Amino acid sequence: MASLLLSLGSCSTTKHVGENEYLLNKVIVKTNDKSISSGELKRNVKQNPNMKILGFWKFHLGLFNLAGKDKSKGFNKWLRRIGEEPVIYEDFQTKRSSGQLKIYLQQKGYFNAEVRDSTVFKKKKARVYYFVDAKEPYRYRSIYRGVNDLPYNFLSPFQEKSEMPDSTEIRKYIVADKENSNVKMGEKVDSDVLTNERVRISKSLKNQGYFNFSREYIHFLMDSTSKNNQMDVFVGVKTPVDSSALKKFRINQISIFTEYDTKLILLNDQKYLNALDTMQYNGFNFIYKDKIKIKPDVILSSILIRKEELYNLKSVEQTYSRLQSLNQFKFVNIKFEVDPNSLQDPIAGLNCIIQLSPYNRQSYSVEFEGTNSWGNIGFAGNLNYQHKNLFGGAEILDLQFSTAKETFYSSDQTDFSSSEYGVESKLSITKFLLPLLNAEKFRKSYNPKTVFSLSYNYQERPDYTRTILDASFGYEWKSSKYISHTFNLMELYFVDVKNLSDDFISSISSLYIQNSFTDHVIPASSYSFLYNNQNINKSGNYDYFKFNFETAGNSLNELNKLLGRDKEVSYDDDGNVDETYYDFLGIRYAQYVKADFEFRHNYYINKANRIVYRLFAGAGLPYGNFKVLPFEKSYVSGGASGIRAWQIGSLGPGSFVTDEDVDYPYNYADLKLEVNLEYRFKLFWVLEGALFVDAGNIWALSKSDDREGGIFKLNRFYKEIALGTGFGTRIDLSFIIFRIDLGLKLRDPSADVEKSWVIAHRPFKFSQLNFNIGIGYPF
Repeated sequence: MASLLLSLGSCSTTKHVGENEYLLNKVIVKTNDKSISSGELKRNVKQNPNMKILGFWKFHLGLFNLAGKDKSKGFNKWLRRIGEEPVIYEDFQTKRSSGQLKIYLQQKGYFNAEVRDSTVFKKKKARVYYFVDAKEPYRYRSIYRGVNDLPYNFLSPFQEKSEMPDSTEIRKYIVADKENSNVKMGEKVDSDVLTNERVRISKSLKNQGYFNFSREYIHFLMDSTSKNNQMDVFVGVKTPVDSSALKKFRINQISIFTEYDTKLILLNDQKYLNALDTMQYNGFNFIYKDKIKIKPDVILSSILIRKEELYNLKSVEQTYSRLQSLNQFKFVNIKFEVDPNSLQDPIAGLNCIIQLSPYNRQSYSVEFEGTNSWGNIGFAGNLNYQHKNLFGGAEILDLQFSTAKETFYSSDQTDFSSSEYGVESKLSITKFLLPLLNAEKFRKSYNPKTVFSLSYNYQERPDYTRTILDASFGYEWKSSKYISHTFNLMELYFVDVKNLSDDFISSISSLYIQNSFTDHVIPASSYSFLYNNQNINKSGNYDYFKFNFETAGNSLNELNKLLGRDKEVSYDDDGNVDETYYDFLGIRYAQYVKADFEFRHNYYINKANRIVYRLFAGAGLPYGNFKVLPFEKSYVSGGASGIRAWQIGSLGPGSFVTDEDVDYPYNYADLKLEVNLEYRFKLFWVLEGALFVDAGNIWALSKSDDREGGIFKLNRFYKEIALGTGFGTRIDLSFIIFRIDLGLKLRDPSADVEKSWVIAHRPFKFSQLNFNIGIGYPF
């Protein structure tokens, strides 16, 4: 690999540039108007240089140049395929780009803009400059929506004879709808805004019943004569050739084809067609084969189209979304047929046909993956089963049987192994059980699901054995395309810890940590908000934001007080009363409040380069019945998805110094702050590279935590921020991403302040490096 990189660095970038040809080395676009996006301008340039990584290295061109002239040889052929051919400067493309830039500027209101290009040639390379003199943009002076509102003979120059008169309902609606318009007086003329306005008006009219109305009937007439860089705009509406575009439509009947098979329909398969039957249910026609597999009420609850109501595009779109969210159909199509006999009526009729092609009801899958938990290598396997229609009401049952095994390597070269076995079940129901106030309105607006889950996990390690039983009940719903919510009304989390080894107990000498490795119950309620505008089918910028809030033990505590229950008593080694607490089913329960958020931004540069940054902050405060935050709910730092220069669990809290003799550190705490920045770049084939910087730490909030330097304090926490950097490699196989990261400590908060910067104050040791293996991107 090192020799390959050396070859790439030494290879001339103009190796395959012919005589009298120039490599397009750089394109620079300059403008005198800072309000114009330079990125948008560059996107209109028709010829761009070869891709770069790290901001300067034409890596892919270097791969291409490594190939010899004999294209038939296998290795040369492979290098040319994974590399990038040199971009040869073309004067034609430069002139074409200048013209395209001028068109773009005119679309943005800069009708007097001038674009000049200049090319500098030097040593077989060309550098192209585009100079944009934007001049004063045109702005909207007046916006007219009614023909009779025009102050002068506005339409004459356009010779428009087919403008829809003010007396029509459509024109009246457009005039009345001006407050919702995207076109505002004083703003710059923008063709994209006008296009969006056409779409908005068309959708608004379709929501009013105008089924056949098209955005093509909307146009904008603009006059800038003697107006000093200003324009008067008239929202024009052409009188359609098809008179049905002026009519409103009402839904006559709705037919639901529950087992639609496109192939058999096209083949006119008589056996299939003869097996179909029809049933009337609540005014809807159901067409089915043998019997209806999904209860009609479930399907109807996802359909917002109603008989005798006006056609409404929004209801159609929501019906599409809700039927797809049932996760029952691989194909959903809604089509409308005009009733020709109703076109003479004041309101015409539409017949709606909903075509549904169901998934197979049951499926199985097997998964294998490598793991790297707490810095130890292992493997895991899952057997998954799914039933998509358990009781005939679109109930989805997921079952997962899992197993994992990991190998531990200690400082004395003794190795141990741990085993983990588990089963997890999840039942998702389309009904909103245990409804709250205005539940029917909430159900119609957000289509929530009720979710039950039950899981059992058994972990056997050389230092302890732990059993976890988790049962929860809650709701999931989406309030918009990008926003989803999860509300777990009740969760019971039982933890049973046994067989703690003497070495393990001595390694967690902190009494605070020992308290969390006891049997306990977590009776919690939680809420999660998620915003994610990523489009997996299109490359581009996107944001991810998640907020979690959780509280535990409060309801049980109040219930115990109300019932007048006596508290249990625990004693210390001297026989004195140590603590008093309530229990649940004979087990002490946790009490805390916890909240955290995570924000990520993915900045797309080009198909070979991306920058991703992440911010995480969270805190949990234990109180009342349990004086520590349970281990399962605490925060930990380091590892493959955190601050990668530290092994997971070895960083913090604060400036606490971990005993070097501890093989498996268990440092976790109540508060976490973390910032990550990662630059990702495409190398070749399935190989990607990354450079990263991570910063942050964890801290304790409880004063009972006896780890020195572990308590969060405002006057010193910024001195306890750990800093790490490193590089990584990813293997992207499309269906899975393998990741290897090597982290290097830059600032260690556990060291003395004057020696916390590792590079400047310590000789290099391999212990300053941390090797991480992961599945998928870290964030």
